[in-house]
Amino acid sequence: MRIGLAFKLFFKALAGGKSADALQAALQEQGDGRRSLPSPEAVVEKKSDKPAPVVVQAPARSDALTLLSALQREARLIDLVQEPLEQYGDAQVGAAARDVLRDTKKVLDRICGIQPLLNEAEGTKIDLPESISPMRWRLSGSQGSASGPRRATVVHPGWKAAFCQLPKWTGTDDDALVLTPAEVEIDN
Repeated sequence: MRIGLAFKLFFKALAGGKSADALQAALQEQGDGRRSLPSPEAVVEKKSDKPAPVVVQAPARSDALTLLSALQREARLIDLVQEPLEQYGDAQVGAAARDVLRDTKKVLDRICGIQPLLNEAEGTKIDLPESISPMRWRLSGSQGSASGPRRATVVHPGWKAAFCQLPKWTGTDDDALVLTPAEVEIDN
């Protein structure tokens, strides 16, 4: 009986509201230093005739799949990557890749605002900061001394997103893994 009561009180406290306030007040120190709990009837609210509000959760879909779907829809990236390229010449692959790469850049710029992490061009000499984040800096070559300013040459400026504005998924859970719909032509 007490275990059931403990669970009821726990979930009432977790849910907040009047029950949680009543439990909080009951657990406050009293003059003699003892703590007491109210009767279960005082804490466990009576069920109302109103049904509990229905909370509709958005269908689950990975943001990575949403981005991949946008890249397929607007740039046909998956089509290019999945195509067996052995049957095509370099010129044909290059011509197809040019359009896909151009459109992929447009999608990434619109959704993420892609920009260089460093403003310096490749080959430029720079001073490294004292604190090096491995997410911002990939060091190669001689590490030098740990003290004093360190000079380095920019091999690649890196990339960062200025923002991330992915489209919201509005489909169903059953379709959450679909990246692009199948295209069919109706026969008359």
